Amino acid sequence: MTTEMKNYATGSIIPLGDGLTGKSVLSRLLINPHITSVEHSDVLLKTKKSYNIEMEFLTDKILVGDKVVTSTPQIYIFPGQRQKDNPHVTTFEEILDIFDCFPAMIKVSVLLLIFDVTNHRTLESLEMWLKFAYVKEWIYEKTLIILIPNKIDLLQPDEKVITSAMEYIKSFVKEHELPVSEERILSIETSCLTMDGIHELRETITRWVAEYGIVGVGIKEIEEITGEEIE
Repeated sequence: MTTEMKNYATGSIIPLGDGLTGKSVLSRLLINPHITSVEHSDVLLKTKKSYNIEMEFLTDKILVGDKVVTSTPQIYIFPGQRQKDNPHVTTFEEILDIFDCFPAMIKVSVLLLIFDVTNHRTLESLEMWLKFAYVKEWIYEKTLIILIPNKIDLLQPDEKVITSAMEYIKSFVKEHELPVSEERILSIETSCLTMDGIHELRETITRWVAEYGIVGVGIKEIEEITGEEIE
């Protein structure tokens, strides 16, 4: 047996948006964007609206400088509903209260602000979701903010609307003196049906975590199969 050093990085990813904007489906496609057509159909058809927190993670090896970093973003998906439909349904705030002291909730690597391009009310809700992130102090100097107009297979988003939403996010960040430069506020349009933007979003997230997430070094055991010295 011999050993080699392993560089790794992790970080929290939180998708925020109203219910039915596609947070759960989008997150599952980010985990494995190379799924078969059958698996893709299962994700689209069998993913149900959640009334609890969902946790997923993805892993990629990213070259950062001269090091290969194993990037492992962890996705925390909260329910989007803010009001109770019935006594048995949990709301976003109720779930958030449970996880308020969860270490991953202290600082967020990537904040995804998701809206449904076919439903203007979900775009108007982004102000409220951004305020939640601000009040919880999730946004810090190493947070990347990504606006995600989702379901573009149903309706091509108006670029003026996207520009306006981006300007609002930037003005909010500036007004509240958050340590995020304009270069760290992006927009990536997505479709879970056609997979548009999914690969770009995954690559953006994994690279950001590799470069700016919580980094560490571990030791990985390697078996000497050939009996020769492994360098």
